[in-house]
Amino acid sequence: MEKLIDLHTHTNYSDGDLNPLKLVLLAIERKIGVLAITDHDTLKGVQALSSCLSVIANSDIKIIYGIELSAKVTKGRMHILGYGIDINNELLNQKMNQLRDNSINSVLSIMEQLKRDYGIIFTYDDIKDLVNVDHNLGRPDLAKLCVKCGYAKSIQDAFDNYLVDAYDKTRTVNKGLLYQECIKLILESGGIPVLAHPKSLELSENELLKLIKEMIKCGLKGIEVYHPSHTREETKQYLKIANKYGLLVSGGTDYHGITVKPQIELGTGINNNVKIKQLSILSKL
Repeated sequence: MEKLIDLHTHTNYSDGDLNPLKLVLLAIERKIGVLAITDHDTLKGVQALSSCLSVIANSDIKIIYGIELSAKVTKGRMHILGYGIDINNELLNQKMNQLRDNSINSVLSIMEQLKRDYGIIFTYDDIKDLVNVDHNLGRPDLAKLCVKCGYAKSIQDAFDNYLVDAYDKTRTVNKGLLYQECIKLILESGGIPVLAHPKSLELSENELLKLIKEMIKCGLKGIEVYHPSHTREETKQYLKIANKYGLLVSGGTDYHGITVKPQIELGTGINNNVKIKQLSILSKL
């Protein structure tokens, strides 16, 4: 049986459930031949995995070191994946340390918005525990806290009722990287920059094409065509864009585990809607 490819996964060093080694072992169990670990704005997951590769030395899985950088935009979400990066690159590591501080400030500003708009208040101990976690903070952490404190029934409920709105109101004051800097950081660390799940940009087709052409000028090399959130028509559209502009084709499940995105299975997405057997980007990795 031909093995699967999954180039978009997260560990507990960002907002996933599994530690890096457990994620790789699950990938082996799920018959995945190529796995990329792409934590949000941190290298700690892939750096932790690099120290225990002997455990999986006898398997034939190929591990690709990656990252998913968040770019600052005025609407939607823009993420840029970096594949084949040098995880010891000094500048990249410095930037990731800065982003960790930024993520704390971002979460605190969202907390203030939740208090103002919805009367949601967390205890000092809850806030202290949150900012001291060993991963980059994000809205999923706040969602978990909302569930824990009884403000929401589930993580999705917290996003739908509070966090999307609160984030939209605070995003303009939060520090972050522009996409030009994200692409440059990935290129300078020897990696391949890829636009993640273009659907999340919430742009019209013309707006998306205009943006992609600008990103290509800055060094964008690929586009994530295959993602669980994409419909068949959207997948065809993104594949057409990749072919038109000579972009490398990438894809993955965006696997997090059962807490943040419980409907997504490693290697197969939602109800088997992502089962990748070949990708053009692999010829460059």
